[in-house]
Amino acid sequence: MGRANNSSVDTTDGFKIAHEGKQQQIATLSKFQGKGAENNENIVNARKKANVSAAKAKAKAKAKMAKKSRKKNKK
Repeated sequence: MGRANNSSVDTTDGFKIAHEGKQQQIATLSKFQGKGAENNENIVNARKKANVSAAKAKAKAKAKMAKKSRKKNKK
């Protein structure tokens, strides 16, 4: 890919950063790629896993807060 050098400003670092970001995006998307139904199933399972782990963390935090509240009210 050629680029026009119409400016006296050196933009090489910007192009490197943009290229690296694009590579990371491609790598992330490739984790979920598959064929047909497998692809959809993988994405759904990944979303479910993320949602379940978030819900577990939230429930754990609520349980800790409730325990502290009970302990405080007991005194």
